[in-house]
Amino acid sequence: MKTFFTKGLLLAGVALSLPILCARADEAAPAVAQKALEKAPLTITDRQGRKHDFTVEIAKTEKEKEAGETLRASVPEGTGMLFLFTPPEPAAMWMRDTPASLDMVFIAPDGHIQAIAEKTVPFSERRLTGDGESAAVLEVAAGTMEKTGIVVGDVVSSKALPTVR
Repeated sequence: MKTFFTKGLLLAGVALSLPILCARADEAAPAVAQKALEKAPLTITDRQGRKHDFTVEIAKTEKEKEAGETLRASVPEGTGMLFLFTPPEPAAMWMRDTPASLDMVFIAPDGHIQAIAEKTVPFSERRLTGDGESAAVLEVAAGTMEKTGIVVGDVVSSKALPTVR
């Protein structure tokens, strides 16, 4: 009787822990780098009127935004990824599974840069946010904002951006 009771407890324990073990296995599953997305030109015009041109991949769907720059070792100069938020929302980004340091540019619904997170920490789960609702977030190679002199208040334009309200 004691053996039956002990085996029953052991089986119950295994059965109860199985969903937890499976969930942890899913969390630990290696992420996969996202395939290249649709591309579009994007220009940032600084306060001196200089134009800085980029070619950006456009992340529109939740799946595309979630994958982002995952597992990409670098972001070539002059390129980036544009995350669209329709309707605009208080965007929050992180660097989980992202080995390349980035500059993140939070774009207000009127097209102005509302916040910049420069030289982000690879693999960090710290939430990076804009200053209010964002229509989009642009990710480019770390140091791009410093190198180009782009600052909060500069204007972003692209056919990929939602209509300015």
